[in-house]
Amino acid sequence: MKTSKDFNDKYKEYIDEKDYGIDINIPSVLEYVDVVFRDLIKIEGFKYQQIKIKFGMCRVYTNLDELLPFVGRIIHQELEEKVNFILKVEHEIEKRMNQNVTS
Repeated sequence: MKTSKDFNDKYKEYIDEKDYGIDINIPSVLEYVDVVFRDLIKIEGFKYQQIKIKFGMCRVYTNLDELLPFVGRIIHQELEEKVNFILKVEHEIEKRMNQNVTS
């Protein structure tokens, strides 16, 4: 999966109306979230609104809090933490690659 459009097309039936879905175009993030979503879509009634970068951090908005009180929030936190870790690794790789190019 290469773009957020690819991801949102794959999971379009799970996007809440009036929302746009995932808004992160980093292939490693999309692949990770895709793996997680393979399980989340098995939860009856699961919908997601947005997965985006806000103030430099990943934010996840779904209806899991309603479907699975307490557990839904834990899932959000885990997903946000893992995506933030991937973003940090991607940033560090990009930084090192740019340093090697200018050296």
